[in-house]
Amino acid sequence: MRLARRKVSPTHSTLGRSDSLIEAKLYDGVTAHPYNVQVIADSKALELRQAGGWNDRIDASLLKRIDGGAAALRLGRIDKPGWRLILPLDAEAQLSPLLGREERYGRWIDRAGLLPALAAGALVTASVVAIGYLAPAWIAPHVPMSWERNVGGSIVGDYGDLRCRNAEGQRALEALVERVAPGATKGPNGIKIAALDVPVFNAAALPGGYIVVFKPAITETDPEALAGVLAHEIAHVRRRHVTEALLRELGIGALIRLFSGTIGANAEQIVALSYTRANETQADSDAIQSLKRAGIDPRPTAALFDRLAKEAPEFSAEFLNSHPLSADRANKFRASFDPKARYAPALSRDQAAALFEICHGSDKHA
Repeated sequence: MRLARRKVSPTHSTLGRSDSLIEAKLYDGVTAHPYNVQVIADSKALELRQAGGWNDRIDASLLKRIDGGAAALRLGRIDKPGWRLILPLDAEAQLSPLLGREERYGRWIDRAGLLPALAAGALVTASVVAIGYLAPAWIAPHVPMSWERNVGGSIVGDYGDLRCRNAEGQRALEALVERVAPGATKGPNGIKIAALDVPVFNAAALPGGYIVVFKPAITETDPEALAGVLAHEIAHVRRRHVTEALLRELGIGALIRLFSGTIGANAEQIVALSYTRANETQADSDAIQSLKRAGIDPRPTAALFDRLAKEAPEFSAEFLNSHPLSADRANKFRASFDPKARYAPALSRDQAAALFEICHGSDKHA
């Protein structure tokens, strides 16, 4: 260790009397070797002395207390990161007017106090989580539907020959959408619905206002129950829950690349998008109101949810993955039944028959 040396009187210090000396160890921040030094303090500085006549004066503004545990008092220098002065703990009372409060956690934490700092950290963490949770809901309504159309169309196109193309069945399916949401299939942003010959019970909303319904959801239910399912998916489309889920699962950067066509859309990933519990509750409430306005009995939808929750996992797993059933979902639809209301079939007999056959036969122009 190379220390500036200057001779001092063996009986006098520049700061105080020799009987005020404190024995300490010094680490200079350059070598790992400790040096035995004597410390003298006044209100403005510390003087370090070493055998052989070396001494050094350190201004109080350069000193800081650091965590030394219960065994010693440790000082550091703000201008020399590795510099440490280790003093006996009983020197704390003598040096405290010069050094101030101990720095244990960091300067701003020491100024604020540990508990306020922890509270502030918790608030920041909660804010970040809240923004991450809420931001998709804020952003989704502002994403242009035109951005999403190509994505939804390409996903439907990925199913290729699995798409059911029976023209009469397709008209019946669109008629069912119109029954629960009049005008939904009209206009440039109208809902586009497709049936898929896939042996899994499922229905899903896709980007751009597309909805796909897998064959078992058509052939293993009645039109009234399917009407409830479609009303639920239409609510997801209109509430922009699909875009919100994409933002939440992919992030805004990946979503922009998806919409710009720079990354491919995975059909299975999009169909299995998970919505928040709030999204599902909102979609159910909208669906119940849609069935009420359409004069369609809600009890078949309630019975379908009961059935999905109870039957074999292979029957309901795909639907339950993206539409988790809470204990009261079926009850909400059942409770919306009005014994005084006049309910009508969701489709005519001919329409229901055509819908049942939607995946039998084909029309390439459908």
